[in-house]
Amino acid sequence: MRLGMVVQRYGEGVDGGAEVHCRAVAQRLAARGHQVTVLTTTAQDYLSWANHFPPGDSELDSVAIKRFPVAQRRWMRPFNLWSRKVYRGGQPIDVQWRWLVRQGPYCPKLIQHLVDHESDFQAIVFFTYLYFPTAAGLPLVPRRALLVPTAHDEPTLYLPLFRPVFHLPRCIIYNTHSERELVQRVTGNSQVPGRVVALGIDPPAKGGGAQFKKRHGIEGPMLLYLGRVDVMKGCREMLEHFARLSREGGRDGLKLVLVGKERMEVPKHPGVLSLGFVSDAERDAALDAADLLVMPSPHESLSMVTLEASAAGKPVLVNAQCEVLAEYVDKAGAGLAYRGYEQFQAAVERLLGDSAEAAAMGRAGADYVASHYGWEPVLSAYEQEMSRVAEQAQK
Repeated sequence: MRLGMVVQRYGEGVDGGAEVHCRAVAQRLAARGHQVTVLTTTAQDYLSWANHFPPGDSELDSVAIKRFPVAQRRWMRPFNLWSRKVYRGGQPIDVQWRWLVRQGPYCPKLIQHLVDHESDFQAIVFFTYLYFPTAAGLPLVPRRALLVPTAHDEPTLYLPLFRPVFHLPRCIIYNTHSERELVQRVTGNSQVPGRVVALGIDPPAKGGGAQFKKRHGIEGPMLLYLGRVDVMKGCREMLEHFARLSREGGRDGLKLVLVGKERMEVPKHPGVLSLGFVSDAERDAALDAADLLVMPSPHESLSMVTLEASAAGKPVLVNAQCEVLAEYVDKAGAGLAYRGYEQFQAAVERLLGDSAEAAAMGRAGADYVASHYGWEPVLSAYEQEMSRVAEQAQK
């Protein structure tokens, strides 16, 4: 099939969950013989949307990429002021659209190309409802559109601006049943065909943990965070919890290792090691070295890194405010959920203090991921839904 995929960022050095998800699906569909073209921007950084990659055509892992320049970068201070205004509700649709342009990535050339070349594709998959390429682009090509919303309970989901995005596509591909229930409750789109497909997860490479610890001078137990180091991901609270745990007599040599781009100031602390963005091999080695993964984000539609940690046989500690992840660790038996410092402290002590229980949680998580998140059923589901959309578009 001739497939289009629309996403706000794509390529090397891009670390967002939806962007990584899009890339993984695109690569594997291309490997199965589909002609995949990604329509995206030249941005690498999601805060400013500053142009980084060269515009035009390129290829990565057999996937064709068409990049279009961002016409207006995002300035966070005025954008945050606009957001507070819009999130209060009651703003007319033109004000909401002006907010969306400021949120970005504002890329009118991408939208024009999408309209002009719609017939080049048999199906077009939009990743993430939240940003300009999807909100502006999907309503213009609804006959061939599938949406992967990656939605969670956040103020933007309630904005009337986004209602067409959830009502117009031929199909919506949800990551979890909880996400589908949330979207249908908030947007009233239960009549739109939808399917829970989830993600495919490749187990990280094993080995390398001992060398990782030696390289970074880690001698004691190790907590690991993978992903953007961002206030919005719960990292500030996680770092505060860790600092308090250390003050109150945490285990000797306990380290918290952060792997991902810093989007906030990381306080200086002898037990915190922030490595920034690293290679896939170093990332896998960090997982192999870790005693457990901490996922502090209160808002996730699903967390790939949490599933990857489970696939690696590591217990996971998740924020109970995130219903999707709290439900995951409960169903899978893959770890613990915490709410507030006391529960965080108790969970860390429990997982580090009982190696047999921690190992059992790691095995349970690995078994659950292997049975629920294999790539073959995921890709087959995408192919089935895209073929159905392509057939309907011809009528």
